[in-house]
Amino acid sequence: MWTKVVSMTYAATDLLPPGRAHIEGCPDCKGVTGLRCPECRGTARIVYRACPRCGDIAWDFVNGYSDENGMACRISCGYRWAADDPAWLAQRLP
Repeated sequence: MWTKVVSMTYAATDLLPPGRAHIEGCPDCKGVTGLRCPECRGTARIVYRACPRCGDIAWDFVNGYSDENGMACRISCGYRWAADDPAWLAQRLP
């Protein structure tokens, strides 16, 4: 059974998570915006993209190295999706 979350924000960023993604503060720059951090590109936050079906961040490329053959949920549900899946593309910061 799925529960629809109407509104959920992350305390560290005060942003709504895009799709089923998880937003966290950048561990490299410790949440300080404007630094030349290669991990978060100066935004002080990182979006961990997740399985469009179950929301688990443990996904992998089907062929092991690129999205050419799609992605698959490794642990939870086994769902497979393509790189152009709308629920996958929605998982980006504004």
